[in-house]
Amino acid sequence: MTASRIASRYAEALLGLAQARDATDDVRGELRSLVDLIGNTPQLGRLLERPDLPPQAKLDAIQQAIGDTFSETIVALLATLVRHQRGDIVAQVAEAFEELDDAARGVVRAEAHTVVPLSENQQARLVAALERRTGRKVKLLERVDPTVLAGLRLQVGDKLIDGSAAGRLTRMREQLVNERGQKQ
Repeated sequence: MTASRIASRYAEALLGLAQARDATDDVRGELRSLVDLIGNTPQLGRLLERPDLPPQAKLDAIQQAIGDTFSETIVALLATLVRHQRGDIVAQVAEAFEELDDAARGVVRAEAHTVVPLSENQQARLVAALERRTGRKVKLLERVDPTVLAGLRLQVGDKLIDGSAAGRLTRMREQLVNERGQKQ
């Protein structure tokens, strides 16, 4: 099983718990804080990744490092991950949690790949068009990607809309190859 699939399972369980406690916003915020803390504290990240330490020793060190910063829910998640030798997937669990929470709230994620950043006006127009098309609230993530060349490549859920110059060139190349193959 892949790490992202495993992270999704932990995230599903965490979301169920957070929903039951009416605390999804709090858990979401704490997960972001935890990921930031791990990212800003390399020693904590390395500690979570070490397979050679007994889980209890890791948990004691983690508890000392984070103190009373996080709720019982987040501490329990960390303890579960550490006990199952999955301390290295905290960021993936947080990302999966956000995706599942967005879906539960009726929010669809769209990822736009462009060669230059979109202006605020372009972002607003794109979000409005996607919301009309999907009938759902859209959360736009923007990625600057020089391989796009020009135009826009858009991933909305599992659907890819490729209006990039690179995509058009690839499709044109495929058509030429197909036509040449049919004439022979």
